[in-house]
Amino acid sequence: MDFTPSLEAKGFYRFTGPPENWLTAIKFMTWGLEEKHRNRWAAIQPGDIFFIHSTGSPPSLFNNAKSGVIGIGVVGPHFSIKKDFLWIHEQKEKRNIWPLLVPFSEIYLFSSIPSAVSWEAPNPDNGSRIRELIDQLLRNYIPLSELSGFPQMGSFSSVGQDVARQILYDKRPLHVIESHVLEESLLSSKPTAFESVKSASETLRYADTLSVFDTIKKRVVKESPSQYFKNNELLARAEDVHSTILQNLIDLFRSKGYETLSNRFVDLFAHNEKRSFLIDVKSIENQNFRTQARKGIVQLFEYDYFEVRKFVSDNQLKFADSYKLLVPSKTPEDKGYVGFINDLKVGVGVVEKQSIRAVGTDFGFSRV
Repeated sequence: MDFTPSLEAKGFYRFTGPPENWLTAIKFMTWGLEEKHRNRWAAIQPGDIFFIHSTGSPPSLFNNAKSGVIGIGVVGPHFSIKKDFLWIHEQKEKRNIWPLLVPFSEIYLFSSIPSAVSWEAPNPDNGSRIRELIDQLLRNYIPLSELSGFPQMGSFSSVGQDVARQILYDKRPLHVIESHVLEESLLSSKPTAFESVKSASETLRYADTLSVFDTIKKRVVKESPSQYFKNNELLARAEDVHSTILQNLIDLFRSKGYETLSNRFVDLFAHNEKRSFLIDVKSIENQNFRTQARKGIVQLFEYDYFEVRKFVSDNQLKFADSYKLLVPSKTPEDKGYVGFINDLKVGVGVVEKQSIRAVGTDFGFSRV
């Protein structure tokens, strides 16, 4: 399935700062914005893409700094506000200049630099080492003169589709740096509103990785195994089987007049005035059905509690029937475990043509 529409549906931003600040950002996988940007900071969502604009000198403290785009990044889930000094400019001025932190889940640099564990973040005492790293960081940068329409005023701005495409579809190789955060929590994550979806590709709008997009994937330089294991449920949505089932479900519910919604956690939430369906799709082989189903059960209850109930309350909705539904990619043979799932008042169904066939107890969900 072509997920390009999902890539281009993301929010695009330009973050600007001197290269020494970008080294600190790479070290700690976060960027900082000034307090004056609080409202716009609040609008940034996990999965949004930012383009890394490194400035020359000044404002850089190093005379080998150059102005240009040095990479692409993906916004992660754990937003926070700091009260201490992180960047070298803050350390020198003894002032918390950039308190509003934007977390990164991934950075794709155009140039290779040594692993961040091998060097210290820029500080007033390690100038010679930072100068060397800046040279490496800028080795394969894109000069702004090569980018038509790239915004240059201020430290932070939105970026238009035309500019974004120039960078996303550039031919430069990409060197990946991943966050060490292994798993996210709904409790500590920034809320993500439900969005209407008509296509399975749109469910990747909030994916906090670019590894599912061929445009990016084919440019990645694989120098060594990843330092960290990334547990990202959204990667499953890019699997052919998973996305085909999800598309069939979207088509089925929309043909029956339902509104179809998704966010970075929920595969599909479909509702009309009377009924609602919270659905989790799982690609399975029969030998891993219990493992996948167990994960799906927890997710259905968790997403219902944290995501769906808020949506229903905010929109003052009331449903006569509400279903939680696990949709495996094939009919499970483990009838005993299907019975256990049904005992939790969770349905199990498989998609067949223009219908959902119940496996085990049909609580009424087959009558979409």
